[in-house]
Amino acid sequence: MSELDRSDFQRAFVAMSYMLGRRDVELLAPLAAPGEDARSVARRLGHQERQRRAEVLARELSHLLNALEARSLK
Repeated sequence: MSELDRSDFQRAFVAMSYMLGRRDVELLAPLAAPGEDARSVARRLGHQERQRRAEVLARELSHLLNALEARSLK
């Protein structure tokens, strides 16, 4: 898996984990070696303001959906 693919996967994993109720260190725990992008998403999902967390989650889910759509069009 390339570094870019790994980063995309880890960011998507963190976002989906957050949607499923994981919080804080639980977001990164299943990843053997979380990259800086995944750690950054996890930090931003821990922001104290709900609006900011929602913005981060929406951006990550949008990125994930775009990637899935691109794959299904091939």
